Parts: sequence; structure tokens; C-alpha cells
Amino acid sequence: MNKISRVFLNFTTIAILLLCSVNVVAQNNVDQLTKQWLELDKSANQLNQNWQQEKQQLTLRVSLLSHQNKNLREKINNTNNQKDLVNQQRQDILTQQTLIERKVAQYRQALPNILDKLQQLMSSLPPYLVQQLSPELTNATTQKELTGKYQAIANLVKQVAKNSELIHVKQGIIQLDNKKLLTKQLYFGHDQAWFVTQDNSRAGVGFRRNKHWFWQEEAQYASNIRQAINHAQNQMPGPLLNLPTYLDANE
Repeated sequence: MNKISRVFLNFTTIAILLLCSVNVVAQNNVDQLTKQWLELDKSANQLNQNWQQEKQQLTLRVSLLSHQNKNLREKINNTNNQKDLVNQQRQDILTQQTLIERKVAQYRQALPNILDKLQQLMSSLPPYLVQQLSPELTNATTQKELTGKYQAIANLVKQVAKNSELIHVKQGIIQLDNKKLLTKQLYFGHDQAWFVTQDNSRAGVGFRRNKHWFWQEEAQYASNIRQAINHAQNQMPGPLLNLPTYLDANE
């Protein structure tokens, strides 16, 4: 009995020792796992902190890149708009140039007809005005540049229009019945005129008809014509005078 008890006691002791050994090993494993978990948790926290910092930097970089991309797109759009604007302006210039060239061609084409009409007009103007405007007409026909030609034509037409409303007293030679007479002449615009010789022996009227200028003698009006010329020359009012006129002078 004592022997069996001793054996049981030894077995129990061994079992207890084994259990204690197992517990010690298990405790060591638990401690090791806990240590590893703590280190892992610490690493995870550090990694999370690092990620948060990296995330802020990445967010800032993405924002900067988005801003740069936006600016780049705006520049591209502005460049395209400027190209479109330049192309439109170039097209407008080409269109205007075409219109100007067409207008210049029309002016060149019309020039011979205008000069021809001026030549006809000159033949119907009073002699003093023809003499006055002849240099302008010569200038219009001899100018090489189109602008110069039309400037000369404009000056000529302006002087014709101006003289159509003025009264002039001139002295000069007129052609009457194939004779040259030294006369004083009174012009009313460039449609009517009157003349008288120095000795009042010959007098008459001037007018244009059928696009030409004519002198016609009306000796009976010599005194009235002389008075009208004197009053006009002295720019003084005078009595009403009976002067010959031609209603068809503008034909």
C-alpha cells in the first residue's frame, strides 16, 4: 500500500511538474505574442502617421497639378482663341483688300468717261473760266497716280461749282464774227455774260448752248451793259437795268 501510494505520489508530482512546465511554455508564448502584437500595433500606428503625412503631401501635389493643368488648358484655349481671332482678322483684311481692289478697278474704269465729260464741260464754260481751269484739267490728265488724278478732278469740279454762284467782271479778248475784240465782260455764274467794247461801239451777250460757249452782239444794250459792269465792278447798288438774256442758255 505504501509502495503504491509512493508511486502515485511520484506520478502526481511528475504530472504537476509537466503541467507547470507546460504553463511556463504557454505563458512564454503568450508574452511573446503580446510583445509581437504591441510591436505590430506600434508599427501600424507609425505607418498610419506616415500615411497621413504622405496623404497631405500627395493631396497638395494633386491640387497643384490640377491648378497647373487648369492654367495650361486656359493658355491652350486662349492660344486657340487668339489663333481664331488672328485668322478672322486676316480673313477680314483679305476681304477688305478685295473690296478696295474692286473699287480701285471701278475708279480706273470710270476715269476716261469722267475726263471726257470734263472736256465737254470745259467747252461750254466762259472763256475766263476755261483759261483758269485748264491747268487743273491738264494736271488731271497727266497725273500718273490714280489718287492724284481724282484730286485734280475734285479741285476742278469744286471751282466750277463755286464760280456758278459768283458774279465776275473780267477784261480780255473775245472772238466775235471772226474778229478779236478787247472788251469788258460781266459774268453771272457760268451760264450768262455780257460784254462791251471800250468805246461802247459794240456790246452783246454771252451764253452757252449745245455744250458750247457763244458770243452774240446786241449793240442796243451797250449803255445798260456798261452801267451794269460799272456797278458790279464798284460793288455798288444801281437802278434796274434791262439786259438781254437767253433762257435756253443751259441747253
